[in-house]
Amino acid sequence: MNDSVIIEPIRKDDHEGLFRLVDKERARLSTYFPVTCSRCSDPRHTRRYIKEILALSDKRELFCFLLRDYEGSDPIGAVFLKEFDWSIPKCEIAYFINSIFEKRGATSLGVMWAVDHAFSNLGVEKVYARISPENIGSIKVVENCGFQREGLLRRDFRTSKGELLDVYMYSCLR
Repeated sequence: MNDSVIIEPIRKDDHEGLFRLVDKERARLSTYFPVTCSRCSDPRHTRRYIKEILALSDKRELFCFLLRDYEGSDPIGAVFLKEFDWSIPKCEIAYFINSIFEKRGATSLGVMWAVDHAFSNLGVEKVYARISPENIGSIKVVENCGFQREGLLRRDFRTSKGELLDVYMYSCLR
């Protein structure tokens, strides 16, 4: 597993790097990250999207962390903590990585780091992931990170094309 991944909160000046990452992976990401793909249409819109993410972070509604392979590099991936329900408390995790970094352990490190952050810093009791049954790579990531499959949620995710997909629900408890 790769142990040199840098994981840090997204910053205002990450707009160009995030745009390049999303733009390079747009065809692969558009189904499962419709909001991020639509909001990162160019560097200017990506900057506005990041400002909104930072405002939501201040309100403890959404957090975004970027993965880098070395200090100062463009992002190679992103991990989101979102859909907070503070009455439980729980949140959803979502993540993606540049395709050239797949199967190197960077995604697993990012997920483990974000889960630890959710438990230790935010006081969350449960982190869950909703994953398409066809997304074998993402299933392997969460299973490697200690998540357990809770079941199948039928027609629970709407794609960018409006299609409703079944998803597996995975979770990790504190």
